[in-house]
Amino acid sequence: MGLRDVMVYCHCGHHIALSADRWPVDTRLSDLEPRFVCKACGYRGADVRPDFDRGDQRRAMKAREAAN
Repeated sequence: MGLRDVMVYCHCGHHIALSADRWPVDTRLSDLEPRFVCKACGYRGADVRPDFDRGDQRRAMKAREAAN
């Protein structure tokens, strides 16, 4: 069982959580990064990271609290 969710971050601060089920299992995150276009600012490219907190509400809440 592998990690199937990612967080996509733009340099402007916009971010989104996505399911990675649409890509093959052997897809590298670095190969996806240049393909994203931010809907907020139009910037091409993103920082794509595994979303370890998705599905674990306690970890997600701690991560949000730390960010604030």
